[in-house]
Amino acid sequence: MRKKVNITAGKNNLISDVEGIEVGNAENVELNTGLTFLKLNNNYRASAFTFGSAPASREVELLQPNNTIEFIDGISLSGGSVFGLASGAEYVDILKQENRGYKIKDTDISIPIVPCAGIYDITKQNYSALSSSVYKNLSHDAYLNSSKDFLLGNSGAGIGAIAGTHKGGLGSASTNISDDIIIGAITIVNSVGSTVVPGTRLLYSSIYELDGEMGNNLRENVRDFEYYKYQPDITETTKLDKQPKDRQNTTISVIATNLDLSKLELYNLAKMSASGLSRAIRPAGTSLDGDIIFAISSCKRNYHKKDYNFSFICSAASDTLTRAIGRAVFNAKGINGVKSVRDIVTHKE
Repeated sequence: MRKKVNITAGKNNLISDVEGIEVGNAENVELNTGLTFLKLNNNYRASAFTFGSAPASREVELLQPNNTIEFIDGISLSGGSVFGLASGAEYVDILKQENRGYKIKDTDISIPIVPCAGIYDITKQNYSALSSSVYKNLSHDAYLNSSKDFLLGNSGAGIGAIAGTHKGGLGSASTNISDDIIIGAITIVNSVGSTVVPGTRLLYSSIYELDGEMGNNLRENVRDFEYYKYQPDITETTKLDKQPKDRQNTTISVIATNLDLSKLELYNLAKMSASGLSRAIRPAGTSLDGDIIFAISSCKRNYHKKDYNFSFICSAASDTLTRAIGRAVFNAKGINGVKSVRDIVTHKE
């Protein structure tokens, strides 16, 4: 007999509700770019799924189910596209000093494993001053700033993010299943697609909102549905009206859980969580996006399939990612002429 399921938002509604995870953010305000680092205070088993066609990443291939390494020591989410991936080398050096990493048999050698993914927030204004060294410097601040509490919206790698035609950013959410299982998500939303229903302030993710985490977005804007008609033309609210070029967009995310899942199960969890992107962003996973979803497990809670169907766990993870995306854009503030969702004005009769 399966357990009765009770689903609520986690204690802090952040990915750090999963034991052993801290998050550090650092920004270069002048260049409008930044870093977000997931500090893992114990080994986490990991896999990853690439949903978009234009990723900027490091060590993702290592996480595929058929490859050897199972556990990682941290994850870097960055701005700066390929320049931001340089942060990974700095984190590896820091973690080496802590003797973290994959242990080489019969030696004292440890190899820190830090997968990285980057968004494209490069502009004509910041390009000339951008370099790998910018992110190497930020990585130390992000590492030192790591904690259980962190700000959403224009923080870390989210500072330069744009979702469609509106300000994107950093979002996070967590789901508590019967005080037994915890699932967390963190995301940097810099998508081609829009998170907003055209002509409204309604977030696509609003029907998944828990406990007013997006300002009761659906309830506050429900009148926008009164005269709503499906609009197949999506150029008004997306980057598709701006002749976008490859690699200028991406939503990068991490799903975390305390369930002891295998590497293959984590891969399938990440893959199914891509539906969480599709529900919150229209369109998602395009040839112009480099969407990547990492899935990690603290392995603290044994997984009994008789208690929870695996597809149910994946569905809860997808919902958590959808909510994290909604929280990213809800908490974002307009900057450098890019309006936030809260800046949208609708005329209601």
